[in-house]
Amino acid sequence: MTPRFLDGTLWLDGRPRFLITGEYPYYRDHHGRWAAKLAAIREAGIEVVTCYVPWRHHEIADGDGLRWCFDGDGNRDLGGFLDLVAAAGLLAVVKPGPFVHAELPFGGLPDRVSPTFDPARPAARSADGRRLPCQQYALPSALDPGFLADATGWLRAVGRFLRPFAHPHGPVVAAQIGNEGHYGESALPIDALDYSAPGAEAFARHAPGVDPPTRAEDRLSADGLRSLVGWGRWSAEVLATGMAGLAEAFGPHLPAFTTHAPPARADRVPGREAGRHDAWLARNRVGGATALPRAHTGWTGNVLADEEALVNHVLAAKAGPGPHIEENWGLRWAEEGCAFPVVPVHHTLLGVACGATGISVYPACATEGWGGHLAVDRGWLAATGGDPVPFAPPYGDAAPIRLDAGPGPAFAAVRVLTHFLAGRQDALAVSRAEPGVCWGVHPPYAAVGAWDRTGNGDRPVPSAARTLVPFVAHCLRRNLPFRLAELTGRTALDPSAGPLVAVSGRFMERALQRRLAAFAEHGGALLLVGEPPLLDEDLEPCAELAEAVRRCRTGRVRTAPLAGQPLGAAVESWLRDLPGPRARPGPWIELRRTTADPEEALVFLFNRSDAPLRARTACGGQLVTADLVGGGCAVVQVSGGRLGACYVKGLNERTGARLPVRVRVGDDLLRSDRPCDLSALREPGGFAVRTDAAPGGAGVLLPEAP
Repeated sequence: MTPRFLDGTLWLDGRPRFLITGEYPYYRDHHGRWAAKLAAIREAGIEVVTCYVPWRHHEIADGDGLRWCFDGDGNRDLGGFLDLVAAAGLLAVVKPGPFVHAELPFGGLPDRVSPTFDPARPAARSADGRRLPCQQYALPSALDPGFLADATGWLRAVGRFLRPFAHPHGPVVAAQIGNEGHYGESALPIDALDYSAPGAEAFARHAPGVDPPTRAEDRLSADGLRSLVGWGRWSAEVLATGMAGLAEAFGPHLPAFTTHAPPARADRVPGREAGRHDAWLARNRVGGATALPRAHTGWTGNVLADEEALVNHVLAAKAGPGPHIEENWGLRWAEEGCAFPVVPVHHTLLGVACGATGISVYPACATEGWGGHLAVDRGWLAATGGDPVPFAPPYGDAAPIRLDAGPGPAFAAVRVLTHFLAGRQDALAVSRAEPGVCWGVHPPYAAVGAWDRTGNGDRPVPSAARTLVPFVAHCLRRNLPFRLAELTGRTALDPSAGPLVAVSGRFMERALQRRLAAFAEHGGALLLVGEPPLLDEDLEPCAELAEAVRRCRTGRVRTAPLAGQPLGAAVESWLRDLPGPRARPGPWIELRRTTADPEEALVFLFNRSDAPLRARTACGGQLVTADLVGGGCAVVQVSGGRLGACYVKGLNERTGARLPVRVRVGDDLLRSDRPCDLSALREPGGFAVRTDAAPGGAGVLLPEAP
């Protein structure tokens, strides 16, 4: 039976599968080390190996021109690697790009496709005409027919080669296409690309008679509005249809998905900080239907120390169903905290709590010994003052598995975490993030806000920085469940779906005004953030929504002016008189995965402070408590009013703090006699337990059998 994605979950052999993956960059290692590393990956409890398949690694120039090499040549022997994956009892997800980044020269593309080497190729360009670079080379326009022919030729070659390795006959169960877009643009500013000639031609076909937007405009007009909104829609379409086209070239024998990055950190887009969340919302189809299933990556920073990293991490995970396909477990240079398992464990479980359908240990093992064609040019690094550390061996200096395949400092922590996740695969596969209050994302507003025209006195919509970001931060502080959904489409909004928050500015399309007005007038609970709109998308008078809000002026339908009380307080005041989600305040973060059964839930608890605490909450009619070390976290499965399973991170390797495990659900109490990480799974014959503690292990007092 061919694997497939359904609602973001991989179905394998007719059953949903929660993915427990680890990255092994085989091309960075001597092929003689592969078998030992794969055995260690399996011992760590990882079930699926992910690996980029770099184009520049497998394309070889010889006297007869270019050829593909996938077998029989050292660490280019992709076929031999996949045979070893299968022999180790593992599955595989391949990631052939075309652009993969992965700290490789030119992002894994062959040099020959760069306009730097071939001036006839159009370069990807930003609104101000700059070429989009990757290290010292210009990236080709992803819309250039010549580059597309090369890229689809590469993917067809990989797809053909992998056909015999596809499940159920082989270990490969899925393929990732692209990498956070064509060139990572899912988190780039909205004007970063593509203003190349092929881009201009494609936009003209998408929006005839509309000029691409520039930053030179002083005031917003109807034409300017059409330009901004049209460019935002086109950017999202290019990303979605571009990935789908590349997947079609790869072939239909494996389910393909694509990845999206979290919103850009402020320090990654200097001068564009205010519009970075709007750009992300405009381009990424948050909560909406996409042409391919989607996964999300990490790389937000340390959520234990940085609220910006926390908000961005949660937004990426809640953007749409799919696996968390990259979390930093081994690249110290990208985030110093990743050297301590408490940080990636926190990140990993935060993604799962928000609805992720899989996890990733990236990279699972340290590697060294790649050839010169995979070494970034030292002369360029020296000339630009670039940091050589990301490109120097070993790759994955803090990875759970060492260069010699022995266990690294994080190995035991990974084994305890994967014990819990593998043991509760069925519960994770059928549960979803608790829905809560819905934040309606309006892509045209995001397309306008992404340009950050705060300085011209004519901003027609509130920015995400003033609305969505503080809303998410408030929900996390107050443990108020929430979800994201796009306000797109033509079908009526369902008043029974729960409370809806919608941002409103001076303009709003007539069609959406009518849908929101009908939602309110048919009993829906609506909070309108900002001023009710008085204009439509052509900046013509239209106050249908404003009039509906006046007619429905009840506790159920309200407005929340941005100049009034803080947004979070306004949301909670509105919810107070409504049935539905409530805050669960406490000095910890609490998130849940639920099913249709009110007595079944996975309760996730996170301590972002350095002080220990006892988290308390009610679930399934029972009091649930868990002791959390500073920076620690826990997952408690409540099943039929009893403790079904739990995972506790009781060791904080970053601070040295340690805490014995203590978890209670009603009358069920589980505790350890010394500090440890612990996974406990209730089974028919009792609990299966795995711990990571000091030599001698930890004694565990288990609840009595029913």
